[in-house]
Amino acid sequence: MLPCSSVFAIPGICALMIFILARPQEFIPLLQRVPFLHLFTALAVLGWVIDVRLRRLQPLPVPTLPWVIAFLLWAFIGIAVVAPEKIIERGIELAILFALYGTLAHGVQKFRTFQIVAGTLVTTCLFIAFVCFHQGVSPKQCIAGEYRIGTIDGEPDGRVCETVENCMGPEAEPGKEYRCEHAGLFGTYSVEERVRYRGELQDPNEVALCISAGALSLLIAFALRRRNPLNVLLCAAGVTLVILTVLATKSRGGMVSAMLVPGVYLLRRYRIKGAIVAGSLAVAAIALGGRSGANADVSTQLRYEAWASGLDMFKENPIFGVGAGLFSDHHYLTAHNSLVLTLAELGLVGMMLYVTIIYLTFKTLYIGLTTLAVVPGTAAVRVWGMALMASMSGIVFQSNTLSFAYHSVLWIFLGLVGAWYSAIKHHKPDFEVKFGWRDVSGIVVGCLAFVFLILPVFLKYKGEY
Repeated sequence: MLPCSSVFAIPGICALMIFILARPQEFIPLLQRVPFLHLFTALAVLGWVIDVRLRRLQPLPVPTLPWVIAFLLWAFIGIAVVAPEKIIERGIELAILFALYGTLAHGVQKFRTFQIVAGTLVTTCLFIAFVCFHQGVSPKQCIAGEYRIGTIDGEPDGRVCETVENCMGPEAEPGKEYRCEHAGLFGTYSVEERVRYRGELQDPNEVALCISAGALSLLIAFALRRRNPLNVLLCAAGVTLVILTVLATKSRGGMVSAMLVPGVYLLRRYRIKGAIVAGSLAVAAIALGGRSGANADVSTQLRYEAWASGLDMFKENPIFGVGAGLFSDHHYLTAHNSLVLTLAELGLVGMMLYVTIIYLTFKTLYIGLTTLAVVPGTAAVRVWGMALMASMSGIVFQSNTLSFAYHSVLWIFLGLVGAWYSAIKHHKPDFEVKFGWRDVSGIVVGCLAFVFLILPVFLKYKGEY
């Protein structure tokens, strides 16, 4: 039994999550003078080392650790082989992901500190949701910039507009292209009237997924943990803000992911009836706010083209792929599917390692919730486990249409599931999640079927292969 909980690792972990997701360094000039992202990464790692040396943490690996190391190492080796000029840039990015995952999974070993980290994530996601919601209800402005397929780079010029024609005329800057979009706080603006944020969350679909996974499910958990009226009211207000913002993103996948959160709870409690109710809610949400018509059809078609290109990349480079983060160097769009992304960029081995990490994450949650379902005094374990199951379900569902394999939101939740395991292990040392040949065989067969049967047949059916 450890004498006290982690102290030094937590501030660095929380600060790292804030600066990765909310990106205050991008809109506060004073913060741009210091590389805070790298600084907080170092502080999180150093804090974990100090806590281990002071015996406040146990250096016990979580089930996904060896597979995460193998995945990131394979990505690094692939870059070194196919694009050595990118090795430093990609190496730093991969190191930050590992530090984020590793310090979360191994630096949080009690549910008291787990709640601190979860609270930080919820607060950050609510901030992002507020900025995006404010953006959606703000007047439209002329956005001047350069626009290419897959890239949107511009800034509001302060002129109010109703249509893009209002942005033309003598006040228009020569050589600039204009759009008429909702302009919000911190220089943010919508795209095709779909709200979005900054940094990794410039895509409306990723905003929807981030706030659904990072706020919606965790707010439900906080409400269940403390059921006093004020806390429940505050959590309900946060849930309302998140749902309204997801609707404002007009993300079809994001709305389904948001509905998966209550759907997981309903499914666990009411089985088939719960699944029917959750499915009905998802259909209703898409009908109310999802994109439809020509733009949605074009988006879907472009996604299929990207999948076909990804399959071609794999066939040309089956071992190491084209290199981590280099899909868009070979196709004008990103993969829009995490399995296709890892297959194209890391080869078949890389995709299998990625699938193994996701599989073990869900298995950890399932084994934990099943094992402790009837154990007295494990209410906190079950509440947070269900919240993580709901979040991961939404993430994995929407990763079928997003390039999410290296996204910080995914790695934050991989780390949080690891932290959940570590906290259980702290109180119940005999808790284990086994990974044997039967698991390996299922993953290998499933991946081979996807690559050589399911994906080619689907693309041929859609006329893209």
